[in-house]
Amino acid sequence: MPAYVHVNLRVIDAAKQAVLAPRFQQALIEAGGKILYFGPVVQTLEGDEVPLPLAGVFEFPTLAQALAFYNSERYAPIKVERQEAQQARMFVVETPS
Repeated sequence: MPAYVHVNLRVIDAAKQAVLAPRFQQALIEAGGKILYFGPVVQTLEGDEVPLPLAGVFEFPTLAQALAFYNSERYAPIKVERQEAQQARMFVVETPS
């Protein structure tokens, strides 16, 4: 069952983000993930909380692969850099069988 990681973010250090982005993309692909969307939030449809300006949706074949990527040694240094370059909210969902 596919799993989807959603991130809502604001870039706080553009230079760090520019260096980080290709490394993140390569690590994601190597872990079996793919980027379905990364770009601006277009409109809030419901809720009182204002979203951060950018959003990303990443697909993995399984929840186990998504979590393995997030907790991997390969992603660990990228995660530290991402947390310095971005303010983010992130969660994962799994589609039902």
